[in-house]
Amino acid sequence: MKNWKRKMLALAAASVMVLGMSVTALAAEPGTITVNGQGIVSVAPDLATIHVTVEKTASTAAQAQKDVNTKVDSIRTAMKALGVAEEDMTTSYVSVYATYRYDDNTGERKLSGYEAYTSLSVSTNDVDNAGKYVDAALKAGATGTDGVSFSLETPEQYYNQALQEAVKTAQSSAQAIAQAYGRNLGQVLSVTENSRNSSTTYKQMNYAVAEEAMAMDSTAARGETEISYEDIEVSANITAVYQF
Repeated sequence: MKNWKRKMLALAAASVMVLGMSVTALAAEPGTITVNGQGIVSVAPDLATIHVTVEKTASTAAQAQKDVNTKVDSIRTAMKALGVAEEDMTTSYVSVYATYRYDDNTGERKLSGYEAYTSLSVSTNDVDNAGKYVDAALKAGATGTDGVSFSLETPEQYYNQALQEAVKTAQSSAQAIAQAYGRNLGQVLSVTENSRNSSTTYKQMNYAVAEEAMAMDSTAARGETEISYEDIEVSANITAVYQF
């Protein structure tokens, strides 16, 4: 009987030892850490796009469009005089539509004429003097402007910098987590590029310029329009999985 009890105790002790070894081995197995990293690079814009509009009314649709085209050609000529290339001027919107008026006496709607509208976008690297191009366009016949947008001509180089910052951020986060668990950070198991973004700074300009205002004497003193801009933010986001 005593021998039998000794064997049972020995087996129980062995079981506890094996269980303890199993738990210890499980805790020592490598795990993974999944972290997100974001990188942002701020840089001054190197491209300004001026959005100007021309609007004319006439008794016929053809005449209204002809009048608009004449002004658009004048604007293009003025832009070229400032060094803007033909390929940097784009017609972004064109429309011609009938206009009507209501006769209060008869209650009838009668055709009053036609209105033609064209929007022209002009791009230049002379971002510090964007107001100069707005003024020249208005003087050449533009009847309004939809504002000026500032962006980057080649955002890819700045995106690569943001991507490198995102990688550093992800690694720093993973390192902090590993240290909190008392472990060393292992190798990178996978990296996923989540998104990229390049912002655009837009300056709204509420110009509604009357034709008579554009007939001003060219020698008259007139201050140049000044347009400020903000830095462009280029961002990158990644997800990285580390072993630890």
